[in-house]
Amino acid sequence: MTQAGKPAFWIAGLLMVLFTADVTAGAFFRAAFLSDVAAALVLAISCSFFVAGLLLLEGQEKRDETTTTHREEETQ
Repeated sequence: MTQAGKPAFWIAGLLMVLFTADVTAGAFFRAAFLSDVAAALVLAISCSFFVAGLLLLEGQEKRDETTTTHREEETQ
């Protein structure tokens, strides 16, 4: 993986760990530390960062393909 999407994936992963910890604490210990609204926001923001990471990787792939195509045309 290139450097393009790494920060977005790290942030998405950390937020998912926070969400999972909240759900686990609420399910097993009845000690959820996020409110319903906060849990929904954490989940939505995590999904947004994941999608942003995917879009960054797609953009990087398209730039790499374009560069490769131009190099092949120049050499022919």
